[in-house]
Amino acid sequence: MKIVDVKGQACPMPLIRTKKALKEISEGEALKVIINNESSMRNVLHFLEDNGITARMEKTGDVYEIFVNKQGEANLEQVDVNDYCEVNYPPEDFVLVFSKNRIGDGAEELGKMLVAGFLDTFKEMERLPKKVIFLNSGVDLVLKGSPVVPVLKEYELKGIELLACGTCLEYYDKLDEVAVGRVSNAYDILNATINAGKVINF
Repeated sequence: MKIVDVKGQACPMPLIRTKKALKEISEGEALKVIINNESSMRNVLHFLEDNGITARMEKTGDVYEIFVNKQGEANLEQVDVNDYCEVNYPPEDFVLVFSKNRIGDGAEELGKMLVAGFLDTFKEMERLPKKVIFLNSGVDLVLKGSPVVPVLKEYELKGIELLACGTCLEYYDKLDEVAVGRVSNAYDILNATINAGKVINF
């Protein structure tokens, strides 16, 4: 049985990975898709049923498991999974992206002061970001010795996820210096920005 675990992934990724798995398995082989989002579960079931693929669903707690036993060849090449993607983004669902260790292109010292000020202000606002992403030299902000690490730790206490680009950290040879947040990858970062109601870039 091939297993596709898409827990925590928003549309269209569960649909994309389900479609890919169906193309990879052979006739008679089973597929299990694991989802912990009701909207994504309904989207995947709609996609399967609409394309003549029989599936059954089981629920355990907050986790949905969709089982498919591939019979025959479903022609999915021309199927656009985005047609089955029904998502209602809450108005507060937004992410912040810091692609530099400062704000603006003027004086470097001023730019770093602005970063500290913006981060400190954002954490006191009524509407908080869902995630904060750090790219390129922006990863400097999550490293040991960064003046904004204490503020970013407050973000984590508020349930805000901090994602630092792993490739960027490797490039700057700073993987061992991360003080807050988690090292992430292109897949997670793209998924976070694609599925955000709004992306604010600094």
